Amino acid sequence: MEFVSYEIESNDFRRAGAASRAIKEHLKHIGAEADAIRRTMIASYEAEMNVVIHSVGGRLEASLSDTRIDVNVVDAGPGIPDIEMAMKEGFSTATAEARALGFGAGMGLPNIQRSSDRLRVTSRPGEGTRVSFSVYLRPEVTSVAPAISLYASADRCRDCRACLAACPTQALRVRGGRPMVLEHLCIDCAECISACATGALTIRDVLTSVDDVKARSTAALVAPPALLAGFGSDYPPARVLTAMGRLGFPQAHTARPFEEAVRRAAQAPGEAGGTAAASDPAVTAGGEIPAGPAILPMCPAIINLVELKFPSLVSSIPPVASPWEAVEALSGDAALACVVSCPGQRSVLAAGEVHKPAAEGGATIDCLLPEALRSPVMVELTGPAIGGEPAPAASAETPPGTQMRGDTLVVTGIRHVMAVLEEIENGLLEDIPAIEAYACEGGCFGSPLLFEDYHVALRRWSRDLAQVQTQDGNGGAASAEALLAATTRRRPYAARPGIRLDPDMGKAIQKLGRLQAIVRSLPGRDCGTCGAPTCAALAEDVVMERATIGLCPYIAPEKEDAES
Repeated sequence: MEFVSYEIESNDFRRAGAASRAIKEHLKHIGAEADAIRRTMIASYEAEMNVVIHSVGGRLEASLSDTRIDVNVVDAGPGIPDIEMAMKEGFSTATAEARALGFGAGMGLPNIQRSSDRLRVTSRPGEGTRVSFSVYLRPEVTSVAPAISLYASADRCRDCRACLAACPTQALRVRGGRPMVLEHLCIDCAECISACATGALTIRDVLTSVDDVKARSTAALVAPPALLAGFGSDYPPARVLTAMGRLGFPQAHTARPFEEAVRRAAQAPGEAGGTAAASDPAVTAGGEIPAGPAILPMCPAIINLVELKFPSLVSSIPPVASPWEAVEALSGDAALACVVSCPGQRSVLAAGEVHKPAAEGGATIDCLLPEALRSPVMVELTGPAIGGEPAPAASAETPPGTQMRGDTLVVTGIRHVMAVLEEIENGLLEDIPAIEAYACEGGCFGSPLLFEDYHVALRRWSRDLAQVQTQDGNGGAASAEALLAATTRRRPYAARPGIRLDPDMGKAIQKLGRLQAIVRSLPGRDCGTCGAPTCAALAEDVVMERATIGLCPYIAPEKEDAES
């Protein structure tokens, strides 16, 4: 059994929730079921906030076994004169300051009761309050983590370690001048690629020349919309699309129609996977705690992030394919040449369920880097005139880099997305029906593999969007019905084992205890000298036998000997 204790300061709204977040991370490390994690988090947060708002300080203590978590929150506050009244929704004695900050709605104890399996509240006026609750635990059923497309080249690494700080899931290590990817933690975003100045981190198995496409005369060329807006002010996106069509492919279009089809399918009221269904109350703790916003499956990296670090939100992703999955599904057995702007897009295409491998007689799917089209498209653009110059037209839709798309909150940049997902997981964004999240700042327009700053590219795209829509059609003249059918996902989204320390929950708890002990023995500098991004990451490497504590140059020799 693992035991932890956290101090809670009165009126410290800035750090409020820290103890609850730590409990949540412990439960994720042992592989507890997502529903139990969510309920424990809500109950812990409400109990913690009661101490912050109503008391003069206290502490949260938790004991963890492989069957349940027991939490005790004790404060030295004014106490509760009438516990029965305090258990009623809406009853609150919060101060004006707490109410001004959005707290004190009178839902604390009722939410704890709904979220926990056992609850006991004891209190005496003038002496304080003790809230004790338990949540029963079961191991989460997980899926096998998909293969990733991030590639690390030791030859190009100069040991700057910028990637360590950039990776949002601490999936990278740099030791002996060699970058290493912990594939079970990688979400296939492009953050490390953006941070790497030498190109040591890139996408595996992609082509850098159009001439290398195996079936160029029969393959359909599909490019991300952002690529069309990166060829300078003299060449609007519609003209770039025309130039792409002159590169020897029978069809050339963008992924835009597939993006729109996914949005329509995910937001269709009353249909499976629509946001109307996702916004219904969750079937947890009596079905009275809202599930929160639907998470549209637009960005493969964000899907991976949810499956890895936010398993309780997997059910909030509508059962709809991502745009590049829809591209692959609609193509049937036809060959494809897809320009990808992040590792996640390449992974989606490589894991496609429609195409058979070429070795089995199936058609090929070639993935190209954006740079593969830069020179040949510029040759076409600067050659003989391509049709007439289309007049600028007003945008027919909201560009993906803006804050709202109808009722959907658009969030870009992995750090912002993680902050928003934390709020959703904590039950704090019930007023938003859906979010459309992207790992790259500015959405796909902000990919580090593209040529133009996303602010400029978004302006060009939105200015010329109507012309592109007319020219691009529906993804190669596909009908609206075919596009909608292509968005049907064949495999359900599922939690990944990810940060779980061991498949056996009991052994995972033992490892968690050792991990916490090692963290306490380390200096807490998070300097990256050991080749891990943080001291906690090094401690996990030691526990998982990926490293030794001696990699830390600041640790005393006697502590190293004790650990070994």
